[in-house]
Amino acid sequence: MKPNNRNDQLTKFFQHNPIEDPLYLKKYVKVHPDHKMAWYLLGREYTAQGKTGKAAYCFAQAGEIYEAFEQQKIVLDEPLPSNLTASILSKEAAKGERRVQASGKRKWLLYLVIFVLLALPSGMDLAKSDGSEHVLMSTEEPVMGNEVAARTDIQVNNPGLKLYFSDGDWGTKLQQILQPPVRGMGESVIMDAPPSKDGKWKEWHRSVSPLLSVEHSATGGNQAVLTYYQEQICSCQVVDSSKLVPVIHAWMHDREEAIIVQSAIQAYQKKTGVLPDKPQQLTKPYPDNLLPGLTPQMKESFPMALQKVAELSSGKAAQVPNLTGGSAGGQPPQSSEEKVLVASSSQPVASSDPLIEPLRIIIDTEQHQLAVVSGNFILRRYPVGLGGIKTPVGEFIISEKVRNPNGRSNGEFGSRGMTLSNSLFAIHGTNKPTSIGKDESHGCVRMLQQDVEELYNMVPGQTKVTIGKGGLPLSEAGEGIGAGAGIPQQTISLPLETKDNNPGKVYKWLD
Repeated sequence: MKPNNRNDQLTKFFQHNPIEDPLYLKKYVKVHPDHKMAWYLLGREYTAQGKTGKAAYCFAQAGEIYEAFEQQKIVLDEPLPSNLTASILSKEAAKGERRVQASGKRKWLLYLVIFVLLALPSGMDLAKSDGSEHVLMSTEEPVMGNEVAARTDIQVNNPGLKLYFSDGDWGTKLQQILQPPVRGMGESVIMDAPPSKDGKWKEWHRSVSPLLSVEHSATGGNQAVLTYYQEQICSCQVVDSSKLVPVIHAWMHDREEAIIVQSAIQAYQKKTGVLPDKPQQLTKPYPDNLLPGLTPQMKESFPMALQKVAELSSGKAAQVPNLTGGSAGGQPPQSSEEKVLVASSSQPVASSDPLIEPLRIIIDTEQHQLAVVSGNFILRRYPVGLGGIKTPVGEFIISEKVRNPNGRSNGEFGSRGMTLSNSLFAIHGTNKPTSIGKDESHGCVRMLQQDVEELYNMVPGQTKVTIGKGGLPLSEAGEGIGAGAGIPQQTISLPLETKDNNPGKVYKWLD
């Protein structure tokens, strides 16, 4: 922020003296929800009024500002009201509140804050800390519990570990975690995927990362400790999250397999008009093959994915096959928490599944890239070879999937092929890997062998394919590109449980 802009903002802020008009702080944070100092001062106001729950929420939003002034980690001593955000920012809640309870110490603190803000040079972050000692100190007793030493390690084998996807709103997710019945023993980690450069996509393929965690007291009390892992939400010395990476990657792989199963169920429904009643119907032989096989985890997730597809059916009373021997219609629906426990018994419990929409393919002819997406999540990006103006643009579906279309894995079409809408165009492998990223085909989409084999495993027949210019956000070279999102050991690999080749046909795609 330029110095003049900062001074103007602070002048307006100071004209409405928060000591005489504390309601201005509520209005201010509503307009400037990212202003952590305002959240801290509002928390002080609520502390003076004895509203510890609201104060705790404000201090959590203040983050490192609170830690800098209070010389301690943020500790939440009680759960937050479920309607806390609305209560704090609501005009209705502000009606009639004009009490002034400011002591000399609080006035001193406020004027010190204003002085420090005015003295800061442009671009400097007040709360930037090296983790050693803080210059600013509060003259009052801490209001949120005893000092807690920063943790330097994470026990990822903790059976009470829970993973939550924030989807861009970690504050709301934090509030939900602190509410019964979600609140409980153990550690809860809030994660997110990085946004694309245009802000329209979540780049899952660049890996989901932990933002912060909440660890509840092992003694069974209400105390909870916040730990930060990313500087974008805490301009302080963050805790190393490397020990969380394996468990998050395992969770991501679990979610990817689940959305593949869900997409295959939806493809089966689209093709036949009914839902499948067993996983084996997704792995029929050519030409009805949707997937080459299913892992044990995918078979375990089939009932949950089937129920999810039934619920997502647009207003139709989908017929859910009887999987348990009882009446499908007579079984009460599971809660979201119960669903996760069933579908992810081998992984940490997660409160939500961010991958909801069926998988589809987007091919950007300008960037020569193919992406697998679910909703606004980009799961994979692969480099491709195209044919310039010979490559068709528009909407297609995968009408056929075939293994070794030339009768061998090293033919001109590579080891996998997927026909586009019963045409002579296809997505396939190539024996000319140097053509990737160029316009050298006669219209088909060429892929590297490891990439086309993973794509073949991920997307079922009937998957929607969109080809055109500028369909994807700009990407950085090497960022999560290729099979396994650039990490070979994370490649989606499925067992071969069906006959999906077609030796009786000679393919003449426009390679």
